Amino acid sequence: MHHVSSLEMVGALIYNDFSDVYDQQYVAYQDDVAFYRRVVEDYGDPILELGAGTARLSIALARRGFRMVGIELSEAMLGRGRKNLVEAGLGELVELRQGDMRTLDLGARFPVVLAPFNTLMHAYTLQDQDRTLAAVLHHLEPGGVFAFDLFMPHFGALGVLRQEREWSHVGGGKSELFILQLDDPDKQLIETRYYLDTTQPDGALTRRRSSLVQRYYTRFEIERALYQAGFANVRLFGGFDKQPFRGQPAILVGIARA
Repeated sequence: MHHVSSLEMVGALIYNDFSDVYDQQYVAYQDDVAFYRRVVEDYGDPILELGAGTARLSIALARRGFRMVGIELSEAMLGRGRKNLVEAGLGELVELRQGDMRTLDLGARFPVVLAPFNTLMHAYTLQDQDRTLAAVLHHLEPGGVFAFDLFMPHFGALGVLRQEREWSHVGGGKSELFILQLDDPDKQLIETRYYLDTTQPDGALTRRRSSLVQRYYTRFEIERALYQAGFANVRLFGGFDKQPFRGQPAILVGIARA
């Protein structure tokens, strides 16, 4: 069994020193957009988004005219997100703020709170998890809805360095991205180490490194946590098309009411 080497590595270095790589990786990711758009169409805006990152989803929803407040902890990601908003001409509809989802208190309530693209996987402990869900509930209007998604614990080969060809565009034409994953099943932590190798014009090979640690959930664990936090009518699905949660889906998608 391959284990995460040290709890001191718990965190998301990729969001700080690899924010440019992250932005290139996921700028075109659209799998979740239709699902979250339907949620907002059903319940209204303004929307509070946790883990806004480089504003990928914020921009997609703002293009439909929805108002957004995005919360992001990483200053580097915030900088890229604000730049992306300006370039998209959507700065009037989206406000990005730095904040911690565990301690957030904006003094406002929203009809919709979103935690897309594995945001809850940065609640590394049970205390983090409970505080985050309490903060979500605190910011929801009565009858408001919380929507989120998580990837389920089905990993590739652990402890094996592998090239990610789907991200061959990252870093430019003379770069290759490799990852290595380590699992700590006792703490439900998966660490992904990133290596971006670039051939310089003089032929020298340079390597940038970063890492991402995420805490994964089981289906009944997240369901119990939501009910215990005070949510009602929790619905969990096996994908963004709201198919029933059966077998071993790659993604868990959830909707819960305040």
